Amino acid sequence: MGGYAVAALVAFCVVSIYISQTSGPDRDASAGMYAFGDSLFFIAVFGIVSIIPTAMALVFLRQSRTFWLACSIAGLAVASTSLVVVAVTVFAPQSTSVWAMLAFPRIFLSPFLAAAFGLSALIAPEARFRWCLFGAASAEGISSVYGFAHWFAPLFFH
Repeated sequence: MGGYAVAALVAFCVVSIYISQTSGPDRDASAGMYAFGDSLFFIAVFGIVSIIPTAMALVFLRQSRTFWLACSIAGLAVASTSLVVVAVTVFAPQSTSVWAMLAFPRIFLSPFLAAAFGLSALIAPEARFRWCLFGAASAEGISSVYGFAHWFAPLFFH
């Protein structure tokens, strides 16, 4: 837990420096938009810095077969939800189902989950766990690519 506290502190410091360097009339006029951007920047910095304690925890847990089995199953289950959301977005774009409403936030999480599953796969002690986690990382990667193309390059998909 100490590693994540340090990661949060580093992220807080980086965002504070960023805010001090970008303060001015634009920031005052669009405070809400800047606050949202600052929160996304905090999440990004925290995510990058927290790779170190996460990798250390995974190495420490390398001997626990129960952990890796649970991690592999959970990874595949979570990754399957990203594929469901992509399918709903592709085949029923006007849907008002719960899946359609959760599409944007779920696909937004995909790059982070792909990195987490990929890191876990690199550290996993057995080949079957690595295959499951690489599969989960691949599914999340597909979801990430689709989300990027869907929202930032709509000419290719519409």
